[in-house]
Amino acid sequence: MQTSPESASPEPAGSEPAGPESAGPEPAARDSRSQELAANLAAVHARIDRAMAAVGRQDRPELIVVTKFFPAADVLRLYRLGVRDVGENRDQEAAAKAAEVEQLLRGEAGASTAGGSTAGNSVAGDSVAATGQASAPAQDGLHWHFIGQLQSNKARSVIDYADHLHSVDRASLLKALAKSAPARDGLPLTCLIQVDLRDPVPTDGRGGADPAQIPELAQRIAEAPGLQLGGLMAVAPLQEPPAPAFRRLAELSAQLRLAHPQARMISAGMSGDLEEAVAHGATHLRVGRDVLGERPLQR
Repeated sequence: MQTSPESASPEPAGSEPAGPESAGPEPAARDSRSQELAANLAAVHARIDRAMAAVGRQDRPELIVVTKFFPAADVLRLYRLGVRDVGENRDQEAAAKAAEVEQLLRGEAGASTAGGSTAGNSVAGDSVAATGQASAPAQDGLHWHFIGQLQSNKARSVIDYADHLHSVDRASLLKALAKSAPARDGLPLTCLIQVDLRDPVPTDGRGGADPAQIPELAQRIAEAPGLQLGGLMAVAPLQEPPAPAFRRLAELSAQLRLAHPQARMISAGMSGDLEEAVAHGATHLRVGRDVLGERPLQR
């Protein structure tokens, strides 16, 4: 059972028009937790702005807020604050949370319709990612990114709710995905190859493919019905500064795009190293703690 800062549903949003900074269908709720999340989001976006300015970068990376161990109510708050991309690490938690969030959004949409408002209408137009690729349809424009190590027997479950899978690292997982993906409704599942940036790559089962495996895995994804090759994902190794690792990732991405030009996504950077990731071309940042706070204790 998990504990959380606020596990109850957030208060209903107000009736004033949403400001230009909010991409959500309703203005942000004014409860204290929403105010905290809004301030944290603003601080993270300011860090991204500074990181872009430091290297003269114009294209802005997408922010994926990692909601692991936080309740569906927080996902709804983030949605009201304009967040459209959330990440999860564990399938059992993610599947249940995605279903709960869908119910919450449908409830809000129904309440808005009953009140004569169109505020609850879908914003599926937000589904075009910064890479120029269309994501699979998600409830009301909310996109679920699975970013944790995935067991092959969980492939069918993830396909049911996620539209991006960042952790493809072996042929056996691809086989399971390819078996289930054709039954998926909507657009293909966008798959990223998770790369182990340690050099040399040890065989300790920590997740991530050896860079030498990228061409084979990429070709398998590209040929599989129901799957779409998105690009690469990596976590900076603990035993070295992140900048050299992200530089290697950028080089591997450039090599991948020679054979697969559409595979432009580079998923890298977390709360502690997003500046280095921005400097080396990350298109998607995965930030949890600096938006949501310290993860709740599990018991």
